Amino acid sequence: MGVIFLLYSCTEPDNSQVEDTELQFVDQKWELVRMTGSMVNSTTIGADMEWQEYYMFTPDGTFQKIRTRTGVISKATGSFEVTEYENDNEDYLELTYTEGLELIGNCSGNQKEVLIYRSATEFSNTWMTCDGPGLDYVLIED
Repeated sequence: MGVIFLLYSCTEPDNSQVEDTELQFVDQKWELVRMTGSMVNSTTIGADMEWQEYYMFTPDGTFQKIRTRTGVISKATGSFEVTEYENDNEDYLELTYTEGLELIGNCSGNQKEVLIYRSATEFSNTWMTCDGPGLDYVLIED
């Protein structure tokens, strides 16, 4: 199994969580486990979610996103990189889509999607910041 180490640091000191942090990527599957809407009590899990999906990340910096909705399977691909935003202590993955653009969940309307790490085994999308659904994923251990 291949391993890639992504190293990065801040350009200016800001006590960031990711400064001098080494993040390791191996072949990983991250599965959607929870959807949250903007209405109170609108959280769904498992088979009750509007769709099922997962990401596959590979050591070469590429990803696949597979979504199943009402029996139809859709696929997207692209590349990813770890990124950091100024004045923010969170860790992010920025995905750039090359195909399957209809699966992008973002606020900007471009070909990028941003995921935020909650822990080493959980991340969420940032789509909810502009009234999209909140989507939470967990790392699936083989």
